Amino acid sequence: MVDIKDVLYVDGNVVIAEFPKEMELTDEMFAEVNARFEELAARPTVDTHISNLQMEGALNGDVFARAQEAAEAGKEFGITSWVIVSEGIKKMALKSQVGEIPDVDISLVDTKAEAMDLATS
Repeated sequence: MVDIKDVLYVDGNVVIAEFPKEMELTDEMFAEVNARFEELAARPTVDTHISNLQMEGALNGDVFARAQEAAEAGKEFGITSWVIVSEGIKKMALKSQVGEIPDVDISLVDTKAEAMDLATS
């Protein structure tokens, strides 16, 4: 079982979502992720969200819909930058399925270090 506090945490101005290989993509897990995200996103210093996608399986429509919901929810808290971290085509698939979100800058990178560089520059 994945501890939600290990999945979502704040580092400086960034809410980081680490989606590990073993994470189950269930409705219950998404509900926990959303509640934790809103709790952390409400911090006044947070303006960026990093999603680190490490899951092994293919992303499905439910993941895409949940990602778009998270990006829209982030806007309510002043999060205007979203950095998607993943090797290979996962990040491109996510961005293409989520599409353009008005007033949110979406970046794609290969490593968490690159994401943090973008988030803190």
